[in-house]
Formats: sequence, C-alpha cells, structure tokens
Amino acid sequence: MIKIKPVIIFILTTFLLITATQGYASMFGFFKKQDVTLSPAIKGRILREGVAQKHIKITRKLTYGDEYIDKTHSDENGYFSFEKKQISSSNPNNMFFNSSLGQHLYIGNEDDENENTVLWYTFISFVEQQDSLIPYLSNFVCDLQLKAQTIDIAIPNTPHAITVYTRCMQ
Repeated sequence: MIKIKPVIIFILTTFLLITATQGYASMFGFFKKQDVTLSPAIKGRILREGVAQKHIKITRKLTYGDEYIDKTHSDENGYFSFEKKQISSSNPNNMFFNSSLGQHLYIGNEDDENENTVLWYTFISFVEQQDSLIPYLSNFVCDLQLKAQTIDIAIPNTPHAITVYTRCMQ
C-alpha cells in the first residue's frame, strides 16, 4: 500500500484549487477590468462669512478598495476644482468585493482630518448611485463659518438617498 504524506496532499489540493479558481475567474470575467468613476468633476469655492479664502489647500480622498488622494489650492477668488476621477478596475466583476465608495473632501493634509476641516464626506453603497451628486459637486460653495450638517440627497427613481456630512450646502 502506498502511503502519501499529508503535506503532499495539502500541496496538491492547494495547487488544484488555485488553478481551478483562476480558470473559472477568467472564464466568468472576474479579472476583466472596466472603467469606474470614483468622483465626478468638482468645481467649488471656499468662503468665510462670504469672503473668498485664497490659497487654501483642499484634499480629495476617494476610497474604493484602495485610496486615491488628490490635492489642490483655492485661487485668489477662492475657487478650486478637481477633475473627474476614473480608474480601470476588476472590482465590479468580483462577487466578493463590496462595491462601496467613500468620498472625502477636507482642508489640509491626510493627517489633519478633524471635524473642523471636513467639507464633504459620504459613503456610497454603489458607485453607480453617485450621479445624483453631480449637481451639488459642480457648484460646490463652502462657507467655513458654517457648521457641518448631515443631509440626505435623494437618488432619482429609487426610494433611497445618499447621506452626506458637509458644510457646503446652501
């Protein structure tokens, strides 16, 4: 009788599972990448009691599995902008990936995320739902004197809403 060691059985089983999983993943498109929009273009203005705030550093942090960080500064009239952020990802095809997206705009650096610096923070359950935010983010006026508040933005044609913590809503 041939006696096979448990280590050899483990190695063979692991090898078969890995190769079978990769084959099925490729066959069903798990590794196929598609474009994912993490943030629409943002155009805004920073004010304090109605006065333009110039040269303010604004950071955009987007979390979709990984973190994507962009920075900009307000101009002489308090205006700032971020381009649309789009990535190529296989996450939408991965049945084990949670398709949620975190969007965070704040003043300062990554390590300065206290409540007084938050301009906009939301956690979106499904990336596709963020189109409802475009009207707000394309004309983003933030008065730093205002206290941040939580608001709900309706998602058209659904009974759902996106909850946003912001000081930039009028």
